[in-house]
Amino acid sequence: MKRFKKSLLAFSVVAALTSVSSVSAFAAESPSRSAIIVDSSLPEITPFTEYLPITEGKLTSAGNSWNQKAGYDYARVYISNTQSQTLNVYISYNLNGNKQNIWTGTVSANSSKTILVTHASGQTFNVDYNTANGTVSGSIEVRASDVPFG
Repeated sequence: MKRFKKSLLAFSVVAALTSVSSVSAFAAESPSRSAIIVDSSLPEITPFTEYLPITEGKLTSAGNSWNQKAGYDYARVYISNTQSQTLNVYISYNLNGNKQNIWTGTVSANSSKTILVTHASGQTFNVDYNTANGTVSGSIEVRASDVPFG
């Protein structure tokens, strides 16, 4: 029994010293930053790429437009209305020289709205606006992506 108690005591002392020394060693180390490496050759991983066809664009009564690059099937259109009246918005794309309307809606006075566009790859899009008094004011941004926006 004495032998067991001595062994237990020795083991406890060694364990206590080990934990104290490891705590101080961990405390002295600076936190490391980890990097995530994505192997794009794996079929189940799809890298996300995007670009901004319109950044900090100003709304004009003539409208705005952008060309969506091939391979970028999604667009997120952000419109900010700085007028004190409702802004009517029409989004269309060019088909054989004619505008094909894909979205019609409004942006409330002094408000903003985000519109998601799909099947956008390789198209030229137009955004037209009007208000009751004909004056438009605000901004537009368009972000294009090769994967859906969440």
